[in-house]
Amino acid sequence: MNSKTNLTEKSGNPETLVRDFFSGTSNSQGAQSDALSVTLHNVWQTVKDNRWIILLLIVFGFVLGVVKAISETPVYQARLTMAVEPSMSRSNNINVFDPYAYRFYETQYELLKSRSVAERVVDQLNLVERESVQKLLVPPSTFGSLKREFKRLTGIGPQGDSSQDGLTADLTEAQRDQRRRWLTAVVQSGVSVSGGEKTNLVVVTFKSINPDFAAEVANELVAAYIDLGLDSQANRSQQTTRWLSQRIDSLKVTLDKAQADLQNFLVAENLLDSDRSNQITTAELQALNAEYNEARANLDELAKRYGSRHPKIAEARAEVVAAKQRLDSKSRSISSSREKQVELARLERDVQVNQELYEAFLTKFKEADISASGSQVASARIVDRALPPSGPIYPQKNKIILMWSLGGLFLGIGLAFVREQLDSTFKNGRMLEEKLSLPLFGVIQAMGKDVKAVERHYLENKRSVFSESLNHIRTGIMYSNVDDPPQVMVITSSVQSEGKTTLASNLALSYAQLGKTLLIDADLRRPRIKHIIETDAPAGLVDYVAGVVELKDCVRQDKQDKNLFILNSGTTPPNPLELLASTRFKQIIADLRQRFDYIIIDTAPVLPASDAVVLGQLCDALLMVVQSDKTTHHMARDAVKRLNASRVNVDGLILTQANIKKGNPYYYGGYYGYGAYAYVEDKTGETR
Repeated sequence: MNSKTNLTEKSGNPETLVRDFFSGTSNSQGAQSDALSVTLHNVWQTVKDNRWIILLLIVFGFVLGVVKAISETPVYQARLTMAVEPSMSRSNNINVFDPYAYRFYETQYELLKSRSVAERVVDQLNLVERESVQKLLVPPSTFGSLKREFKRLTGIGPQGDSSQDGLTADLTEAQRDQRRRWLTAVVQSGVSVSGGEKTNLVVVTFKSINPDFAAEVANELVAAYIDLGLDSQANRSQQTTRWLSQRIDSLKVTLDKAQADLQNFLVAENLLDSDRSNQITTAELQALNAEYNEARANLDELAKRYGSRHPKIAEARAEVVAAKQRLDSKSRSISSSREKQVELARLERDVQVNQELYEAFLTKFKEADISASGSQVASARIVDRALPPSGPIYPQKNKIILMWSLGGLFLGIGLAFVREQLDSTFKNGRMLEEKLSLPLFGVIQAMGKDVKAVERHYLENKRSVFSESLNHIRTGIMYSNVDDPPQVMVITSSVQSEGKTTLASNLALSYAQLGKTLLIDADLRRPRIKHIIETDAPAGLVDYVAGVVELKDCVRQDKQDKNLFILNSGTTPPNPLELLASTRFKQIIADLRQRFDYIIIDTAPVLPASDAVVLGQLCDALLMVVQSDKTTHHMARDAVKRLNASRVNVDGLILTQANIKKGNPYYYGGYYGYGAYAYVEDKTGETR
């Protein structure tokens, strides 16, 4: 009976149906939690599988970190604290809040790092002439650092102090200038300045490979900065004094000229100064006016006593007329001299303005002269001088070693994941199901090297984890079609050496527990069953299909399991595919169905040969073996495509030689770990 059509129409095995049924009602949060758990487990498993590579890279990183830490030249940092305040010579309004006051401090920070200050340090310390300055500023090579560290640890090395100071040989002017520029740049690069947010304190640091030199440069740096500030003040005072002096000389010339013009005008016009002239003119007018008023008053009094023809009246009238004439004459004289008075006032104002301007500049000149004579006030003062640091700030050896070790760890983990991504072999049952979209009937764990007859291992302990996995596969095959369980099963693989013969032999032993089972070695090109199962039949399948012998002459009963019968391949044929595709072979399979309850056929791999395609047309179930960590995705997919192209369906997959500890226990049958709970085998082989 051929149930292949029924098998192709089946919707799945009971486990799949139950799982699909309950998955529809499962909690989505639980599914996400399971997915996260699987992901974390896969990550952990990847790390665990590549632990030796990761460990090797960690050790390698540790060694490199040690070499790096030892080879790095220690760097010392000298620290100086000073207070920076605006100059006291500034405006008296210094205490008034200035929203831009921070600019003053930022300017001082930049001045401390300026080239001018660095040049002063180079000159004051005479660095151009010092022979050892290059050893104090430039770190030695890696080899030199290792040699120095070796000498420090062992005391073995050349004697003599190479850092002893001295003067350089004669240098040309160009060489000195070049060396000065280089030293200035080095000093600038080693300076760092930071200021507090709530105080006027400024921290100046300098880095060097020599602690004493670092402190020396830091102190000299601040001294040079203070000197630069004082020099700047002195220069400004001198410039101010020089300008005021020139301006005073010019103002003196202008004042002298104005005074001369005034004097010449007074002499030429026979005038007094404007104030005195105004006083005299006013007095004269008042006198003449009084005289005129008095003459009129006298006339009026005489007119009351005497008649108009009286001689005194005539005399009084003549006096009034004379007084009037004198007053009018004086008024006309004053009016005619008005223009002269205006010119006189202008000349006097010029003299006064020039005099005041000259005196003001003379006062400023005296103040600037006093300031230039040495009364400058520095805008900075040292609070704590720099001392030679007790220890280096770099390298932090423990941190370097830790970072390099962590780098090795992360590199190892990264390589592990890259390796996993590049590895296209199957690692577990979940991957096998996902990549091929076919049901997984079971997983066969890898056997240890101490297992000799692996093809007959099922008989060693029928309660072992290995045997339980075979029984699990058998159950999956039988329940793949509950109404009509498969009777004839073909075992194949993508390529050779994937464990199909081992599975076929042990699966036949498992089926023998249920009924009369026949194991056929149909791998006519590379038969193996005849080498692992001892029989006294020289003939086999090829001889029987060829009609040379009878069935009873080539089928032999297994010596250990009476329900198992073996049909070896027999004589190697020249045309295996034609023999398997013959009508005679189909009739034999139909006849064997009547004689045995179950038939297990071991055949050639799919990709090298087409035997599995032919046998797939005659069997009830075709099972494909996939070896863990060996069979690639494209090999398995090509094999499935080749079978499907000939209308032969793969009914199930079996993952062989799997590392149970390495894969996901759930999908690898960590469920089988429960077998260790159910059946415990002691060292004597007894089951308890």
